[in-house]
Amino acid sequence: MEPGQILLSCLLVLSLSLVEISTDSSLNSTQESRAGKLISMFQIVKFKNEACAAGGVRNGTCYTGDECKTRGGSSAGSCAGGYGVCCAFTLSCGATTVENCTYLVETGSASTISPCKYTVCPCSRDICRIRFDFMTFNIKGPVTGTAISDPAMTAATTEGGAIGDCTTDTFTITAPGNFAPPLICGFNSGQHMIVDASPDKCNEANFGLVGGGTRNWDIKVTQYACGDEQGGPDGCLQYFTGTTGTVASFNFPTTASILEPSTTHLSNQQQSMCWRQETNTCAICWIPEILGTDQITGSFGISTTAGGNKARGETDGKCQGDYLLIPDAQSDVATEDADTFVVGSIGSDVRLSDRVCGRQLSSANDNGDRRMSLSVCTQQRPFRMTFKTDADEVTLTSTSAAPNSAASNELSRIPGGIVGFNLRWTLQACS
Repeated sequence: MEPGQILLSCLLVLSLSLVEISTDSSLNSTQESRAGKLISMFQIVKFKNEACAAGGVRNGTCYTGDECKTRGGSSAGSCAGGYGVCCAFTLSCGATTVENCTYLVETGSASTISPCKYTVCPCSRDICRIRFDFMTFNIKGPVTGTAISDPAMTAATTEGGAIGDCTTDTFTITAPGNFAPPLICGFNSGQHMIVDASPDKCNEANFGLVGGGTRNWDIKVTQYACGDEQGGPDGCLQYFTGTTGTVASFNFPTTASILEPSTTHLSNQQQSMCWRQETNTCAICWIPEILGTDQITGSFGISTTAGGNKARGETDGKCQGDYLLIPDAQSDVATEDADTFVVGSIGSDVRLSDRVCGRQLSSANDNGDRRMSLSVCTQQRPFRMTFKTDADEVTLTSTSAAPNSAASNELSRIPGGIVGFNLRWTLQACS
């Protein structure tokens, strides 16, 4: 017999002898002492159910193999020094989850998966916020318009009230007892939403799909305890950290280098965006990722403009239906082609405003400067911006309805007023 086998046999005999009952108290004491030493050789390994890497871009939760199987997950590697498995949870339509990290995944025909509902329940009573990261999100988009650049052409349409409406596919998330996010559709890969959670009710993510074709989405769902900064401040649909990045309206083609004139933002939006104030930063600036010209659709275009035939920026009272709300927004025209800003400075041609709209991003006071996109900054903290749109777009219904100008028609002149936005943001260091 091998030495290891001999040792195992001895231990088994010893463990059996320890369960015998004796009336000799001294013997009992000796047996208990030996039993304690034996048990110490086989300690139960305990570990926290923490997040772990499940391979690729996915995360999971560290459980024992049996726990993972019981909870309906799948093992995707080891964790806790090999004592646990990284348990990944991928849900299909109709499924319910109480796990902290799950993925809503689908690639299929609309006719077989619609309607598609996922139920996400808080994993504990101290969960306050739930984040949905749209790693992949492709469903049918809204009714689109097409902007024109030639003043001699007439962009007349009878669909002004429908442009931007999600009339085929839709996506919604419920927030029981709280404000729900806006309804969206189209391309939203790279976007995210954070909603409030209720300890007694579950949130539902609902896809409504109409017509044929394949849809695909891969959405990561993360739950955050009350007070966890990563869950974002109350009232913030989106939360950004770091010193620079991009932010876009829903259904914006963020992967495109050149935008089509039919780029269309969604109707009835209330998109509230918040930024964390990083160390030694005192302001934030935004500028379009793509600067538009008379021939190129830029990555900013919201509503009409008061400049007649000129595709210019507007502020405050001229922004009524659709606009960006940036408290105390100002443009530093000395840095019109950059996103740098001198904190605490107010230039001679800089004005403070709250609403920004039009065909160029600018809060400048000079008409010439309003005809180009400038860096728009704010020093008001916390850093916030809200995108507000109404139900309709302003368009001409016939060629004789009105002058075909940027002031009367969102489809007249490029960039059009139906674009939405894709902006580069940068936090500014304190002076």
